[in-house]
Amino acid sequence: MCDNMKKVLIIASGGGHTGHSIALAEHMIDLGIEVDFIIPEKDDWTRNSVKNYGKIVSETPKFLDPSESLYLGILRAPIAIIKSLIKVKKGYKIAIASGSNHSISAGIALWLKGSDIIVFESTERFLEPSRTIKTLGRISKLIAFQWEEQLKFNKKGKVVGPFLGKLKYEIKDEGYILVSAGSYGYKKLFDSLSKTNLENVVLQTGKVDPTPYIKAHPEWKVFQFDPDLEKYIANARIVITHFGRTAVESSLKYKKPTILSPNIEWKWMQNEIRLKESEIMAKKLNAYYLPPDDVNEESLINAVEKVRHLVPNSYNDGALELAKIVYSML
Repeated sequence: MCDNMKKVLIIASGGGHTGHSIALAEHMIDLGIEVDFIIPEKDDWTRNSVKNYGKIVSETPKFLDPSESLYLGILRAPIAIIKSLIKVKKGYKIAIASGSNHSISAGIALWLKGSDIIVFESTERFLEPSRTIKTLGRISKLIAFQWEEQLKFNKKGKVVGPFLGKLKYEIKDEGYILVSAGSYGYKKLFDSLSKTNLENVVLQTGKVDPTPYIKAHPEWKVFQFDPDLEKYIANARIVITHFGRTAVESSLKYKKPTILSPNIEWKWMQNEIRLKESEIMAKKLNAYYLPPDDVNEESLINAVEKVRHLVPNSYNDGALELAKIVYSML
């Protein structure tokens, strides 16, 4: 495994965490670093998303989804750690964990097998740290934060900036409104959108059944998943999305006027702290904030009109900054 000392292992933990991981991998590859990945079991979207950037060396249990209770995670965690110890390989000088529960078991296993752990916090955290930072932060060599507000989570932390990644596509305006609420989808938002007279819409529904929207709006482009959502972001006029990575990509990376609508159908979002954090993110991005109580036909049309005049904020790419730090540590 001596060759692996020239490699870096990234735990790409699904959803936006995978997006962050790819943004980091792109820059590390440019610096001459070879990248391997650990992904969650049965996560086809992550598998298809990372396969062009490096080798998938292991699939480990994702013992807690954001929609599930902490109690279930506590019950599953010991088995997940044991399975990870069996599945992950030793020999990597550096292993990088994204801010998801999935990263915890694999990160602990890699640390026990001699790897230095780097962990980065999620973009969505402003008021309290993720469980990943609370856990892996204790054993990590470095904690990378994406916002100044995250410094209070751990004194070992270093702010690198929001993870943007390299532009895959030229920025264009093809006139359509892109609507996506991540892999889970947001039925209330989609139903309200369907009641409007908006015609030029591209809608990714995630786990929400796309059939009603296809029937109601044959003029729309509607689909459940596309691992390359970025091409639609790059060509959109306006992006409507939830509290997640897509909001960062659309506003900061592709400079699209963005409407941020937090999805309280997602259990992870069903508390006041998450809602406050979503509002903070909207201000950081200079996105239009559409709170859950205002998700209706009239408010959506009003938001679309108002967001046209908002210019997204600008930040340096934190993924590039962290890639440079990793390079200096090898």
